[in-house]
Amino acid sequence: MNNLPNGPKYLKKTVDAIFQLKRDRIRPNISVKNIRRVKEIDGSNRSAVRFYTNALAFLVREKMLRQINNGSPKKYIIIDEIKLKNLLGAKTPI
Repeated sequence: MNNLPNGPKYLKKTVDAIFQLKRDRIRPNISVKNIRRVKEIDGSNRSAVRFYTNALAFLVREKMLRQINNGSPKKYIIIDEIKLKNLLGAKTPI
């Protein structure tokens, strides 16, 4: 994980948004659009969109999320919640 751009902060914001989506139960799946809505980020903010896109791709590679479609927009589901919580440093269930 040390070779990631912006280090752990890069992932902590994304994982925090994922758990906020889960708490609010907005949608059963995760997408960049859902994260943008939770974090109140405008779609024209391309750097933020790219930030969350890269983080979600990393979480898929690490087998914490799974992509559930092949089209656009990409949608994901959580497959390893324990690893995600460890990224946040949570010792108790969220």
